[in-house]
Amino acid sequence: MSNHSHESTPRPVEEGPRRVPRVLFVLIILLFGALYWFAAYGDNPAPEKTVKTFYTAYFNRDYDTVAKNLSVFWSVRFLPQYAALSPTELLNDRAKIEADISKVIADIEKDNQIPKGISIEINKEYTKQGENSALVVYGFKENGKITSMETAVLIKENGQLRIFNMSPVDPQTLEQIKSIDIKILDENFNNLLKPEKSK
Repeated sequence: MSNHSHESTPRPVEEGPRRVPRVLFVLIILLFGALYWFAAYGDNPAPEKTVKTFYTAYFNRDYDTVAKNLSVFWSVRFLPQYAALSPTELLNDRAKIEADISKVIADIEKDNQIPKGISIEINKEYTKQGENSALVVYGFKENGKITSMETAVLIKENGQLRIFNMSPVDPQTLEQIKSIDIKILDENFNNLLKPEKSK
């Protein structure tokens, strides 16, 4: 090989160490954030998330968050000043109802001792969700053991599922819950949420 041909061969340009683009760091942070969110909430359907948020707040005596996850139709049972309002008016007054029921619950619970380490465990196989309603079964756990169970019925108000009712459930009747037709509950709630016709 001649000197001429050797010298004319292009050589790679020597460069210093390349900097990692800042956008890559941002993408990594966003990715970890998304993974954390999914781990915390992504595997929980909306009704289960509502129930978990409600009880976590309740156990921590965060009654403002408790109130935000309650249906106005549940709350007004303890707020006689709203008894004469229509469903539409109740939904429109949600912010005031939340503030009022938060104070009422705080007053009711001020002397109540919440067991240490109590938590809830969702029975996912019984969760049902319709267009405007949902059903969630869960147990109260103390010292690693389920001590009692409840069913929560949820209603969608202003685009968010909120707890309409909570009631104890006998573990021996759990299989009956699987036969509940959520469409029937949806129809009832659709009628309740339907805006009144102007007179």
